[in-house]
Amino acid sequence: MEFSLTLSESQSQEQPTDFTSVFAAYRGRICRYLYSLVGEAAQAEDLAQDCFLKAYRALQRGQRPDNLSAWLYTIATNAAISHLRRRKLIAWLPLLPGGEVETARTGRDPAVVASERDLLRRTLAKLSPADASCLLLRFQADLTYAELASVLGTSEGAAKTRVCRARAAFCETYTRLSREVSR
Repeated sequence: MEFSLTLSESQSQEQPTDFTSVFAAYRGRICRYLYSLVGEAAQAEDLAQDCFLKAYRALQRGQRPDNLSAWLYTIATNAAISHLRRRKLIAWLPLLPGGEVETARTGRDPAVVASERDLLRRTLAKLSPADASCLLLRFQADLTYAELASVLGTSEGAAKTRVCRARAAFCETYTRLSREVSR
């Protein structure tokens, strides 16, 4: 979705409708991403509200992002990292909120699903925040490599390399933790 509001339009009645459509299109995705990072629904909502407020103010000042989605995820990532720094606690939560729905849809044993989700959560918690956010942005938020590069402030090739390294670290950690659980 392209946001094409000019400064003179920002004072007209049309402006809230345009930003409302941006908010409606991205709110759910940004909230889910933030929830995965901070682990608390209320805090994710607060951070998402701050993100959209920052985006709104930046757009009023005349900033025009090349890629709106990547720009919003960048704001969200920075807000989450700042929050986690202040909190000094990194709590990465499950990739699949609402596991009951997932269990019903797949017909899998709820205990197995819960165990896998816990293993995923513990694996993400062991990764560096940079690796975990890189994986979440790529695979949960479903950003393209170009969008991910924009969020990370790197080239597309560097983004691919970071995902590859983060995936390798995830696999190694997941394997180690699953062996510990098996004992």
